[in-house]
Amino acid sequence: MSEKDGQISIKQWARFGTALRQYADTQDWDNVRKVNVAIVKALQQAGKTNDTEQQSARDALKCIHAQVLQELILARDELATEMSRFKEQQAGLAAYQLTQVSGALDDR
Repeated sequence: MSEKDGQISIKQWARFGTALRQYADTQDWDNVRKVNVAIVKALQQAGKTNDTEQQSARDALKCIHAQVLQELILARDELATEMSRFKEQQAGLAAYQLTQVSGALDDR
């Protein structure tokens, strides 16, 4: 089956994996999302396969995709932790500023 018949070449599956890996390594999550959309479209276009080489190429891409997804989840969790710390610092800073203002008024 050729690419014209809806089949995506083995090289194209590998290029998807390379792109995912490169964008994830630079934490370019917008481009990771774009590649993911392209992968979904390619999988829909290609449909199921009985070809062993095609399946191996897809399995390799699946492994890279799973790794990148885990990295994305980790980055999201780290960002959530950082934002939580930031909010706590802001609350502390606001309380400190209130004591500064209160102290200035008491000093009159």
